[in-house]
Amino acid sequence: MKKVYLFFSLFVCCFIASANAQYSGASQQDWANQSNQDYSYGSSGSECAPPEKPMNDCYCLYCRYVPKYYNKWHCDYVPQYSYKKCCRYVPQQYQKTCCRMVPQYYNVTCTRQVPQYYYTCQTKQVPKYRCEKCCKWVPQYYYKHLSEPTCGDRCAETCR
Repeated sequence: MKKVYLFFSLFVCCFIASANAQYSGASQQDWANQSNQDYSYGSSGSECAPPEKPMNDCYCLYCRYVPKYYNKWHCDYVPQYSYKKCCRYVPQQYQKTCCRMVPQYYNVTCTRQVPQYYYTCQTKQVPKYRCEKCCKWVPQYYYKHLSEPTCGDRCAETCR
C-alpha cells in the first residue's frame, strides 16, 4: 500500500512540474516578443539602439563627520564607615556587708564581671561607579547630485 501512495505522489509532482515549465516558458517567450516590438527603433526593427549622450548630471562623493556618543564607565573605591557596638566584661569591685552571729557587721570587698559597651569604627572599601560621556566622530559617505556640464574638476576638488 505504501508503494502505491509513493508512486501516486511522485506522479502528481512530475505532472505539476511539467505544467509549470510549459506555462513559464510560454510567458517568457511572450514577454521577449513583446519587448522586441515595444523597444525596436526604425521600421525594420534591425537597427541598433541610439548611442549614449551626456545628460549634464554628476554625482560626487562627499564625506561628513557625525557624532557618535557612548559611555565610558570608571570604578573608584571609596571608604565606607560603619560603627559596630561591641561588649566586653571588665572587673568591678563592690562592698558587701556581712553579719556575724553576734550583731556585728563588717564589709567585704568583692569583684564581679560587668559588661562594658563601646563602639568601634569599621572601614570597608566599596565601589563607586561614575559615567563619562564621550563623543567619537565617525565619517559618513554619501553621493551628492550636481547638474553641471563639467563635473570632473568639481568632484576632484570636493573629494580631497
